Amino acid sequence: MTSSEGANSEMRRSFAWRAFAAAGGIVSTFLLSVIVVRELTLRDAAAFFAILAAVSFGPLVGRLGLGQNVIRLMGAECDPRKRRQIAGTHLHATVVLSCLTAPAIALIGCVALIGDSDLVPTFILTSVLIAIESTRLMVSDIFAAAGRVRASMATMHYVRSLLALPLVALMVFTSSRPSLLEVLGAYLAVSGIQFAAACVHARREVAVFEISFGIRDLKTALGQGAHLFILDLSEFMLRQGTIFLAAAAFSPLAATHYSAAAMLALQVTLLDSLCALAVTPPAARLWAAGRRTQVVRMLSNVATLNSLVSVSVVLLLALLGPLILELAYGVEMRSASAVLLILAASGIFQAYFDGSVTLLVISGHIAAAARTAMTVLMVALPAAVAAALAGGPKTLATVACLSVMAKSICQWMTVRKVLSASPRAHHHVIRAFRELVRDRDDDLEDSASATGSSRRRDPRHVPGDSLQVSRTPSTMGGAP
Repeated sequence: MTSSEGANSEMRRSFAWRAFAAAGGIVSTFLLSVIVVRELTLRDAAAFFAILAAVSFGPLVGRLGLGQNVIRLMGAECDPRKRRQIAGTHLHATVVLSCLTAPAIALIGCVALIGDSDLVPTFILTSVLIAIESTRLMVSDIFAAAGRVRASMATMHYVRSLLALPLVALMVFTSSRPSLLEVLGAYLAVSGIQFAAACVHARREVAVFEISFGIRDLKTALGQGAHLFILDLSEFMLRQGTIFLAAAAFSPLAATHYSAAAMLALQVTLLDSLCALAVTPPAARLWAAGRRTQVVRMLSNVATLNSLVSVSVVLLLALLGPLILELAYGVEMRSASAVLLILAASGIFQAYFDGSVTLLVISGHIAAAARTAMTVLMVALPAAVAAALAGGPKTLATVACLSVMAKSICQWMTVRKVLSASPRAHHHVIRAFRELVRDRDDDLEDSASATGSSRRRDPRHVPGDSLQVSRTPSTMGGAP
C-alpha cells in the first residue's frame, strides 16, 4: 500500500468512526440540554452550561497543546519504541498539568454558584471531572497518532455524552426535581469508567516508566505545546468562552438562552472538527514523507466538503431554527433563534479557511500560527467583554461571529506567507469528493496533472492546487 493509499484509507476510517460517534453525541448533547433547561432551575441551568464549557476548556489547559504535538511527533517517528516513549512523556506531562490546573478552571465554571450551599461539592466534582477529561483526551490523541481509529473514537467526549444521557434521563424519571449535583455525578461516573477502559487499552502504546526526552527536549516539547495551546485557547475563547461572559453579565434567563444557543451553534463546526482530527495524523505522515502537494490538496478538498455542509446547516437553521427551539425548549426560547443563527454563521468561515491551521501545525510553523491567533484574541476579547456589558446577547453573538471570521482569514494569510500554499475551499465539489474517497496514488497524480494543465490555460489560482509547495525550496523549511 502506498503512502497515499494509507493516508486516504486511514482518514476515511477515522472520519467514519468519529462521525458515527459524533452523531450520537450531538443527539445526546441536544437532549441533555433540553433536560437541563426544562428540569433544573434557571440558576442551576446557567451554571450547568458554564460548567460544561469549563469541562471543554480544562483539557485545553491541562494538555497545553501536547495532544497535537504528540500526533505530530509520533506521526514522524518510525521506531515503535521511541513512539511509545514519546507517548509516555506526553501523558506524564498531561497528568501533572491537569491536576494543577483543574481546580482553577473548575472555579471559573462554578462562578454562577457563588453564595450557594452547593458551591463546594459542585467545585470538587467539576475539578475531578476536568482532570479525568484532560488525561483521557490525551490518551485519545495517542490512539489517533498510533492509527488506532476505533480506540480513539471510543475515548472521545461524544461517547461520554452518549453514555451519560441514559443516567440523566433515569434521574428525571425517578426524581421529582433532579439537582445539578446529580447531573454532574452522572457525568463523572461515566467519564471515570471511560477513562479506566482507555488506560487498559493504552498499555501497548505508552511507555509508562520510560521518558524519551531529557530536560532540554522536554522544555522544547512544552514550548511547542504552549504554542499549540494558544491555538486551542483562541478557538475556545471566541466560541465557548462567550458562555462565561453570558453567565457573568446577563440575567439567568438570558444567560441560559444564550448558552443553549451557543452549544447548538457549535454543532455547525462539528464536521470541521472531526475532519481536522481525522486528517492530521495521515497528513503529518505524508508531509514527513515529502508528499507536500498531496497534503495541500487533501486539506483543500476537506474544506470544500465542510463548507458545503456548513452552508446547508446554516440555511436550515435560518428556515427552521425558531420552530426547532420552540419545540425543544419551549416558546420562551424562540427569541434565541437570532443568536443561534449568528453564531452558526461563523462556522462557514471556519470551514472555508481552517485547513490553514492544520497545515501550519504539521509543517512545523507552530509559532507563526500562535502569533496570529494571539493577535486576533487580543483584539476580540476586549470587544466581546464590551459587547456583553454594554450590549446584549445579539451584540455578543455578532462580535463572536466576526472574531471567528477574522481568525480564520488571518490564519489563511499566514500560511500563504510562510508556505506559499493556500488550502481553502473551492467550487469543485465532485472532484473533491472523488479524490478523498480514491485510494489509487496514480489517480491522484493524473488529477493533479489535469489540474496543472487547466491552470496553465487559466491564469487564475484554483484553491488547493498550490503545486509550488513541492517546487519552491523555501517551502520545505519547518518540516518535522
